[in-house]
Amino acid sequence: MAIPRQAVVRGVRALGPAARAIDLEVRQAEPLGWRGGQYIIVDGGFLLPNGKACKRAYSPVNDDRDPARLELWVMRIEQGPGSAFLHAVEPGREIAFSGPWGRLYPDASAPAAGGGGRILILATDTGITAALGLVRSAHMAPLLARTSLIWLRAQADYFVPESEVRARLPAGIGDLHLGLAPPIGDPDRLAHARAVVAERGGAAAFSQGFISGDGAVNYGMLDDLCAAGIPATRENVESFFNMPKRPVPAAAPGPAVAG
Repeated sequence: MAIPRQAVVRGVRALGPAARAIDLEVRQAEPLGWRGGQYIIVDGGFLLPNGKACKRAYSPVNDDRDPARLELWVMRIEQGPGSAFLHAVEPGREIAFSGPWGRLYPDASAPAAGGGGRILILATDTGITAALGLVRSAHMAPLLARTSLIWLRAQADYFVPESEVRARLPAGIGDLHLGLAPPIGDPDRLAHARAVVAERGGAAAFSQGFISGDGAVNYGMLDDLCAAGIPATRENVESFFNMPKRPVPAAAPGPAVAG
């Protein structure tokens, strides 16, 4: 059951023309228990035309050492009521949310089988928020040297400047690729992501994999991980958009949830 929580907006700033950073301080009646890579669901406090509450999921980008503070990066989506709400809030405003949700974090105790303990984190587009929260988390710190972090987007200035991402990356990441890919909806997009992973030995070169962003890419890459014998399930994926209608691999039970 979702536990309603409250947070206060402590600061906001622009991240280029299309995105905004929102610093939240959680009012904790009990420990939040947030782990980097998880997401929260923000309640805008109003109803949509279909009568449903305006609730949207966001993955905080800050590290999880102070779980009372959460930093959200919100892309302004044209005619998007959820993003419009968060682009309008100002310091001092209270917002409601639930969570944390999701299990997008590694098993630090997993044996270094298969890919020798290497970890793949692949983000497309706005999925970089989940990837940043994950790679900055306390439980990732001892695994960074064995981690490949990949961020693909169609344009260099998409969502947030690359400099903002680089400024938040922890030291010690073993392999980093911040590059371009065909645009969303392009049939060659998944093939491009696979080629970038192939340059690193392919799915079989890794022991764990975590994928966020474009669902059209996510589930193709999840197929590859499962085919390579990696113990990946839907919990290893956060799809922000393009959730596929086809079933995911048999090894991946449970409902998909956008990040």
